[in-house]
Amino acid sequence: MIAVPANKNKISNMEIVSFTFGVLSVIAVVFASVIVLSIVKVLKLQQQIKELQNELGHTHTQIFDGDKNVHQRIDKDVDQIHHRIERDVEQIQRQLDETRSYIDSRIDKLTASKQVIKG
Repeated sequence: MIAVPANKNKISNMEIVSFTFGVLSVIAVVFASVIVLSIVKVLKLQQQIKELQNELGHTHTQIFDGDKNVHQRIDKDVDQIHHRIERDVEQIQRQLDETRSYIDSRIDKLTASKQVIKG
């Protein structure tokens, strides 16, 4: 049998410390990578949120302007309808007045004709 020195089978404290530091270094690198990737992802999400807020504000403005235009158009149409109704009422009133006047003149003429005949 070959004699193995006692030092070779035993792991020295230095090797354990080196192995531990190696493992901790790998864990630290992985942890730092995860943190950096998380920060990058959060920054991208913040940028997307800002873009969505701007787009939402723009959309809100467009909707408000569209509503404003619709209300203005409705108001204009209502005003036109009211003017037309007023014009038509005035025209009907004039026609009624002319018809009454015509009827009155015919009645007066008929009355005058009856008086001449009786007379």
